[in-house]
Amino acid sequence: MRTDDLIKALDADARSTAMPLGSAWWIGAGAATLIAAVVFWLAIGPRTDIATAMYTTRFVAKFVFTMALAVSAFTLIRALSTPGAATGRAAALMIAAPL
Repeated sequence: MRTDDLIKALDADARSTAMPLGSAWWIGAGAATLIAAVVFWLAIGPRTDIATAMYTTRFVAKFVFTMALAVSAFTLIRALSTPGAATGRAAALMIAAPL
């Protein structure tokens, strides 16, 4: 292979772009949430007393706690997946979420 051919081949490879990491994370998080919801719904099924349960503090607290953990874990995992990124703030959020 000649040098010019090698340069053209390398240039052609450089033009192909991969999916940005941020987009891949959001697609993965959305797919995981959807799969978890479907499995949860099929395994446990709907509550018969959902209308009255929605107005209790425990019902709302479960969603708030779960979302706090999910958001802080997602933030930490995204920070850990980027080389050289600072993880101190994300780790602090992960520690503070259960509190």
